[in-house]
Amino acid sequence: MSRRTGRRSLSRPVRSCWREWSSSARFCRTPQASRVARAASRRSKRSRASCSFREELTQPPSARQFFSTFSALSRADISNFNGVAPEIVGSRHPLAALGLKLADLTGKDYDDPNWAKLLEQMTFAEMADLIGDAFHWTMPVESINAPGSRDENGPQGLTARLFPIGPKFETVALTSEDVMGATFNRELINAVGKVIGNDCVDNEVAVLYGPGSNIHRTAYSGRNFEYFSEDGYLSGEMTNAEVAGIAEYGVKVVIKHFALNDHEEERVGISIWANEQSIREIYLKAFQDAMEADDTAGVMTSYTRWGTTWSGATEGLIDGIMRGEWGSKGIAISDNCRNHMDAISGVMAGSTAYDDMMNGKEPDLAEYENDPVAISYMREACHYNLYVIANSMAMNGVGADTTVKAVTPDIVKNANLIRTILIVLVVVFLGMYIWKKIQFKKTEEYKTYKEFKKSLKKH
Repeated sequence: MSRRTGRRSLSRPVRSCWREWSSSARFCRTPQASRVARAASRRSKRSRASCSFREELTQPPSARQFFSTFSALSRADISNFNGVAPEIVGSRHPLAALGLKLADLTGKDYDDPNWAKLLEQMTFAEMADLIGDAFHWTMPVESINAPGSRDENGPQGLTARLFPIGPKFETVALTSEDVMGATFNRELINAVGKVIGNDCVDNEVAVLYGPGSNIHRTAYSGRNFEYFSEDGYLSGEMTNAEVAGIAEYGVKVVIKHFALNDHEEERVGISIWANEQSIREIYLKAFQDAMEADDTAGVMTSYTRWGTTWSGATEGLIDGIMRGEWGSKGIAISDNCRNHMDAISGVMAGSTAYDDMMNGKEPDLAEYENDPVAISYMREACHYNLYVIANSMAMNGVGADTTVKAVTPDIVKNANLIRTILIVLVVVFLGMYIWKKIQFKKTEEYKTYKEFKKSLKKH
């Protein structure tokens, strides 16, 4: 049962994903462009709960059905649409003719019309970076003077150090979440949230990857120490109390792992099956209260598949429940990326960022630079990300006169230098090898060797 809506079915998007699971074996995977069009078509048919999955696959959407653009995130009338990508991308930056900065939108409603003007200043490359390159940071956006942010793990308090090397935070060591849940004490856990929020401010971390709010399905799950309890209501109360304490310091959260992540070993891409009642009353209940209380609270999606669809690309979960029912305007970031996380499918289902520490998802998104449908969904994802940053402590010290410029960190400069040196050394050694081989062929020893081989062939 949904506390906000009363007894209600899982909504069109999630019912559709159940139909998709049961129908997936009957349909072959189609080219990416067709999947883009179908996904947009499903979003435009949100009111048609009775339409079947087969109809959605066989009915080609028209441009009017699947094209969307920003005007306070309303759908545009494009009766004269000619299939050409809109002028919202390209070379607007560095001139940024409209002149808005992210600081101008701090404190403004999500639906403020100036958001559309601000987003028009971004180039496609900036959108792809903001979405596809989010490994423990939010990328700065130079064209709108949006500062970058440091983001870090935090189910048991702010993580002091992610890797064995690199800078280490000074933080308060906290107990595991299962012990916190066993206190049944909202006030105490709210105080824990304030401690975490203070640590984040002290270490300039604007977005916390936590708390963890999945359910202890068994006593042996590998992540139980990061989750509060086996009870949806208790977990929800603890999550809400901690998030409220963290938020007092201007720190934003992505509650993890959304959702049905109750399997640690070999959890990457595992398919999870559950009925609607258990999902709503147990597994999602742990996330719901905190996200309804704070519209900037976001989620980190899980590695798991809901049926056959990766959780971050499950439209019914992200766009249907999180956005549509709970009203969340927060970030929806992936867990550390794996191959089954398709970039554009996630964006079109409501995901907004990819925690990818290897290659990033920018190259995958770059394929859609001239696709007006994909671009409109990417802008929507950027809107969510920037709305959170604009109302977070990342804006501390950022004002109307602040100028954000792209700089290359020393660690990146050093890495590029080492890479260049290695490439030069490889080229030099390869050249030396080739030169020595050429010189050897001119020697008497080589000529004698060749004559000897010829004599062997004659015999």
